[in-house]
Amino acid sequence: MIKYPRPIKNKDIIGITATSSGVVEKEDILRLDLAISNLEELGFTIKETENVRTNKKFVSALPEERAKEFLELYQDDSISMIAQVRGGEFLMEMLAFLDNTILKKSNPKWITGYSDSSLLNFYLTTNFNIATITSMNIFKFGMKKLDSSLLLHLDILKANDKIVQDNFKYYEEERNLDNSFNLTKKVIYKSLYKEESITIKGRLIGGCIEAIATIIGTKYDNTTKFIKQFPEGILWYLEDFMANPLDLYRLLWQMREANWFQNSNGFLIGRTRALKEIEDFTYLDALHKVFDDMNVPVIYDVDIGHLMPTITVINGSLGTFKYKNHKGTLIMEKK
Repeated sequence: MIKYPRPIKNKDIIGITATSSGVVEKEDILRLDLAISNLEELGFTIKETENVRTNKKFVSALPEERAKEFLELYQDDSISMIAQVRGGEFLMEMLAFLDNTILKKSNPKWITGYSDSSLLNFYLTTNFNIATITSMNIFKFGMKKLDSSLLLHLDILKANDKIVQDNFKYYEEERNLDNSFNLTKKVIYKSLYKEESITIKGRLIGGCIEAIATIIGTKYDNTTKFIKQFPEGILWYLEDFMANPLDLYRLLWQMREANWFQNSNGFLIGRTRALKEIEDFTYLDALHKVFDDMNVPVIYDVDIGHLMPTITVINGSLGTFKYKNHKGTLIMEKK
């Protein structure tokens, strides 16, 4: 059974922490301060851990310190949500220092983040059946006028039951200097196997491929046991940061060989930057080599990942994805 945190409310306290990289550059600090100010103007109170504004060798602090500060927020019942500041590279180090007893006994709260941060979310859901969220890191709120997708993200966190999200109309290929979303490219969802219309149902799980694949074969990998709990099957969502087609194929192959993809009903693949072919090997070659003999739908260029905006995905929720004519709708139920 999945454990869902209670919906957040406008006057709640949001804890922010740096589970991977912290913020030290002047421009980044200004952006963080603006993000906090925007959330406070919306009615929230922010509680910031000490590691947020530090960074050395790609991490905000030693792994035991990152785990300690995260757990302090997680045990604090006055906090309804923990927002990870940004992504990074080495979140996996802190998993060894997470106290399982605290995670099992504490009241669940929403954990949000994407990129490297999605590994923590994936770990919490697959090991403890705690619903977590892949969407925005706190950094994304650092813009002068909040994009509507950011406000939608907060609305989803406030929702009680069924959540419906349609695809966005446009996405950004290149970032604006002021951190607002540069929405110039039309969103076009695509079916790997050319279906015009299809519906996929299953328990949602996934994240950033480069991050979550790091735990394959380790003691932190409970993925196959997790997916066996759900006779309704699994609906995977996956995205990459900067993997080229060769990297992408290797990572997906590794997940498949680790039996992560058994009991899968389909895959949602987020937009990628990995479009430049390596010799004659392309992004689509990578997808076909992994998925062709699985006989399940694969929808790609979905609003998930590093090319904003992104939909909000609840790990562990019961998902229904409806695809038709290059558009898509994700329905999530807290069952």
